[in-house]
Amino acid sequence: MTIFSFSWRRFPNALFLVLALAGIAVGPAVAQETSSSRQLERIDVEAPARRPAARTPTSPVEDVDYDQVDPSAIPSREDRGAASDVFSGSGIPSSTLSLVTDKSRVSIGAASLPAQVQQVTAQDLAEIQTWGETSSFLRRVPGVRSYFFDEGPAGVAMAMRGFYSAREIGIFIDGVPMNVPSSLSGTGRVLMNWLDPELIEKIEVIKGPFSALYGDFAMAGVINIVTKKSDPSPSLKAYGGNLGLFRAFGVLSSENTVPIPFLTQNFYTMDGYRENAQQKRYGTFNKVSVPTLGGVLSLRWNYFQSSFGIPGYVPISWVKSGQWPRRRTVDPMNDGNLRHYQVVMNYAPSCGERGLYGSLYVDNFDETRYVRYSPLSSSQTGRTQERTFWGGRAYYHMVFGEIASLTVGGELKHDKGDGAQFSAVDRQMTKISYDYGMQLSNWAMFLQGQIKPAKYFKVVGGVRWDWFKQSFDNVTNPQNSGTGYPYIRSPKIGVVLTPTENFNIFGNLGCGFRSPANTEVSPYQTTTNKNFELEPALVQTYDVGCNFTLFGRLYFAADYYHTYTEREIRTVDYQPVNVGSTLREGYELETRFYPGESPDVSVFASYAWVDATVPDPTTPGRDVLTGISEHLIKGGVSIHRDFGAYGKVLVDLDYEYNSGVPGYLSNPTTLIYAPDWDVYNLKLRYEGNGWSSFLSVQCQPREYAGPYTWADSNYRDHVYTPTPKWQLASGLKYAW
Repeated sequence: MTIFSFSWRRFPNALFLVLALAGIAVGPAVAQETSSSRQLERIDVEAPARRPAARTPTSPVEDVDYDQVDPSAIPSREDRGAASDVFSGSGIPSSTLSLVTDKSRVSIGAASLPAQVQQVTAQDLAEIQTWGETSSFLRRVPGVRSYFFDEGPAGVAMAMRGFYSAREIGIFIDGVPMNVPSSLSGTGRVLMNWLDPELIEKIEVIKGPFSALYGDFAMAGVINIVTKKSDPSPSLKAYGGNLGLFRAFGVLSSENTVPIPFLTQNFYTMDGYRENAQQKRYGTFNKVSVPTLGGVLSLRWNYFQSSFGIPGYVPISWVKSGQWPRRRTVDPMNDGNLRHYQVVMNYAPSCGERGLYGSLYVDNFDETRYVRYSPLSSSQTGRTQERTFWGGRAYYHMVFGEIASLTVGGELKHDKGDGAQFSAVDRQMTKISYDYGMQLSNWAMFLQGQIKPAKYFKVVGGVRWDWFKQSFDNVTNPQNSGTGYPYIRSPKIGVVLTPTENFNIFGNLGCGFRSPANTEVSPYQTTTNKNFELEPALVQTYDVGCNFTLFGRLYFAADYYHTYTEREIRTVDYQPVNVGSTLREGYELETRFYPGESPDVSVFASYAWVDATVPDPTTPGRDVLTGISEHLIKGGVSIHRDFGAYGKVLVDLDYEYNSGVPGYLSNPTTLIYAPDWDVYNLKLRYEGNGWSSFLSVQCQPREYAGPYTWADSNYRDHVYTPTPKWQLASGLKYAW
C-alpha cells in the first residue's frame, strides 16, 4: 500500500531539475552582483548602557559579526528584550510572529519549512514549572502529549501525530542525535534527563519528516533543541515542595568576556508520591564559546548521574476497589542507577545564515535497573547497558540572494556497546533472557534546497541517503549473530503559498524511517531465525495546512496529515510485535490571542484529533493502534505586569486533557479504554532587584487515571502508576 500516486524513484531527478532552474534564474544576478543578490555586511554594534541584570532574559545574540569584536559590544539579553519580544505595532511576540513571516522566506530556519512548526523559547520555559520531567518542556505545544513513566530517568515520555512515544520522534540537542538505536528499553529511546530547562535557548518542533537535515527515528517529526551560550550574569536558584522535593541550580556566566563561559551545577532530590519512588540527581553542564574564523566555536562537557526507585504499575480496578493501596510499591527492591556524559563541539556562522556548520561529539552512558512491573510478576526484570557514541555532521548553506538557497551536507554516527536482560529476585540474577554485543554505524548525505520564483510562491525539496552497518553478537542465540547493511532514501518536497501578507498555505509530501532493531534482525528466541536483510521501517506522509495573523493580536494555525507506516513494531504484553502496516489521519488547530499592545496578556488554546488504525493487522481483529489518545486539548492564560521599581509579577495557568488510550486484552477483539486524564498547572512569580520568587501548584483531579497506562491481559484491565492530586513547589532565585 502507498499513499502517493507518483514514483519516489523519480523524485531526485525532479529535485535536481528544480535546483538547476534556481541556478539558471539566479546565476546572472550573482555574476553581475545586482541589487537582487543581498550581500551580507559586517554589523558594527555600539556598546549600550547596561541595565540591571534582573531584567528577563530573552533571545540569543544573532546576526553579529564576532570576528575581532570587543565582547562589550555584544548587546546584553536584557538590553535586547524590548526589541526582540515585540514587533513594532503588534502585540504578538516575535517568536510567534516569525512562525508566519519566516514561512515565505528563503531560509535554513525550521519555520521556513512547508510544515507545521512550533517554537519554545527560554522565556516560555521560565514561565512554567517542569516538575523534574523533560517532557514537560513541551507541555504547551499543540498536539504533543507530555507524560511521565515514574521510573526515574527511563527515557523521555512524549508523543505526537498518532505515534505513541518519543522513540518515534527524532530528537537532537546541539546537532547531537539523542535516540538510542537497539536500546533494551525500546529502540529509539531518548535519554535527556540531564537537560535542565535553564540550559535551553530554544526548542523547534517540526511536525512530520519534512527536513532532510534529520534522519533516523524522525517519523512523527523532529524536536531540535539549542542550548544557551551564556546568561547575563551569575545566579543561584533553590526551591522545595511537598513529596520531599528539593532542587538547587547555580549558574556562573558572563556575556562580557571572551571566551564566553556558561557553567552550571544542578542537584535534585524527591521522595515521590508512592513508596520506593525516590530520585536523586546531580548534573553539571559546562559550555565555552569563542569567536573564531568569522563564526562561533562552542565546546561543552556535561555529566549526569542518578539513582532512583521504581514503584511499578498496578491495575486501576485494584486501586479503585481498595485491594491495592495507591501509594504501595510493587517491589521495594526495584531500583536503578544511570551515568551519562557528553563532549560536544559546534561551529556556526556568526553573521547571517550563509556558511559552514559543523558538530562533533562523544556520548556515553551506562545504566542498571531492576523492575518487577506488576504485582503478579514472579520475578524482576534486570537490564544493564553500556553504550558509547561518537560522530558528527557538517553542512554548507549557500544563499542566492532572496531567491534560492541550497544546503549540502553529510553525517556519521558510530555506536559500540553491549546490553543484557535477565530475570532476577531481589536484584540477584536467576536466568538470562538475552545478551548482545553491538557495533552500529550510520552514514548519511543530505541535500535541501529552496527556490522562490515568485513573491507569493516557494518550493522546498530535499532528500537523504542513509547507509547502516549493524553488527550484533547474539550471546544467548549465537546462530543469529551477524552483520547487516540496511539502506534507505527519504525524499521530501513541499510548497508555500503566501496570497497576502501574514497568511500562508502549505502542503508537502515526505518520507521518514527507523532503522531495524537488534531484536528484529537478530532475535534472541531460538525458534526465530535472523533476518539481516530487513529494511528500515518506512513512513510516508503528506500534510496540508495554513497559519496566519490578524489585527496584530491573533495567531491561528491548522494542519491535516495522513501518514502510512510499513512494518510497525509495537509492545504488546511486554513483547515487541509486528502489528502490520498502519495508517494515521489527524488534524491540529492552534490559536493565540494577545489583547493588548504588548504581550503582557496572552491566551492560547489548541485541539488535536487523530485516528490511528491497522488496515491489515497481522492479528485479525486488532485494527486499532493502542496507546494513542484520540483527543488532546490544551489551553491557558499568561499575565505579566511590570510595576516599575516595585518589580514584575507573572501569573501563568494552563490545562491539558487527554482522552483515554485504547488497549487489547488476550482476546484479540476485546478493546478497552483507559480513563481520561487531565491536569491543571498554576505558577505565580515575582521579580525585583535581582531577586525572584515563585509558587507553583499542579492538580491532577482524576483519582483513577494516569498520564501513562496500558492494557495488561493478566488483569483484564489497564495498569497505571497512581499520581498525587496536588503538587506544590516554592523557591527563590538571585542573579548578580
